[in-house]
Amino acid sequence: MFKWRYMIGDLEVGSISDPIWQGPEGQPLALEGPNTIEELDSERVDMARYASILPVDPDLFVTLGAGMTPLIDGVLAGRPVKFKLDSLLPTGSFKDRGAAVSVAHLRQIGTRRIVIDSSGNAAASMSAFCAAHGIECVVYAPATASPGKLVQSAAYGSQVVLVEGAREDVATAAQDAATASDDVSYVSHNWSPVFAEGVKTWAIEVWEQLDRQLPRRVFVPTGGGSALAGAHRGFAATGGMPALIACQPAACAPVALAASAGAASVTGVQPQSTIAEGARISDPPRDSMLLDAISDSDGWASAITEEQIRAACLALWRQGIYAEPTAALGAAAFIQAVSSGVDLDGISVVLITGSGLKATETVQQILEED
Repeated sequence: MFKWRYMIGDLEVGSISDPIWQGPEGQPLALEGPNTIEELDSERVDMARYASILPVDPDLFVTLGAGMTPLIDGVLAGRPVKFKLDSLLPTGSFKDRGAAVSVAHLRQIGTRRIVIDSSGNAAASMSAFCAAHGIECVVYAPATASPGKLVQSAAYGSQVVLVEGAREDVATAAQDAATASDDVSYVSHNWSPVFAEGVKTWAIEVWEQLDRQLPRRVFVPTGGGSALAGAHRGFAATGGMPALIACQPAACAPVALAASAGAASVTGVQPQSTIAEGARISDPPRDSMLLDAISDSDGWASAITEEQIRAACLALWRQGIYAEPTAALGAAAFIQAVSSGVDLDGISVVLITGSGLKATETVQQILEED
């Protein structure tokens, strides 16, 4: 199990048994380990079918049924598209994939209490899997986060601490709380390479659902970037790579700005208000990995206006797909590409990252403005 290693570039900095979440100088960590689909447990229809390439002890792996979400046909801007419905995972978002693996990993290294920071979906996911494993969880969240998401975390038994200020202030508060106590570990879905290993399973499922063929391109809502980093790892496990399109709100689009400039790293931006609150990450820690994922796949990054996000929400809802606004970013980017005349021949997959049940107040606002 501990053949998995934390890496910074070509330098090994620790075993997966080490309770670390960043490099000695604050660098994001990569994870090196088996990542080629050579065998899978065909009798399982959850994430455990890929246990051979996940950094968890199978005996400790609890999925709550997460995995093999539907890949369905749909239409956007008059063009056919396929939707990967990770909004149907146990807590209502794709982050269940990362939480299932990262919490199992925490249990196997003996962690009993964690502190996390999240605007909502990761908090709900981590809280649910901590409850399943008997691990205490304290959630630090923005005071402006959707109440429904935070209520969900509390329902699983987590303590929720609201923090005023920017998203980065929330992360700092959580890190300070963990540092102040010897028996608490800080866990971040925006930093953890173990989390991203769990998220990669959505891409492998798409490959399976397309009869082990790759789509031409995939549209991925991107904030902290675990869905994009996971897609890069997951499709790599299949031996191929579609174009990866990172989709961000124009109100907070550091990855899109860096990609369009051909930069090797992201420069933090001043985030503005956006209905896609889950993607309001002004300076994602694993920035170089995200930019590499885009360039390695011959993909691109899109910045989406608030009007385009609203239109995409309505387009999804009116065909029966109840996505929260952040989850509509991929659909909005697809529509934007159609209107810009981009060649979209072949299969396009749009990842639907979270349920509209997560954002009732915002959904109501959009409907009233329609």
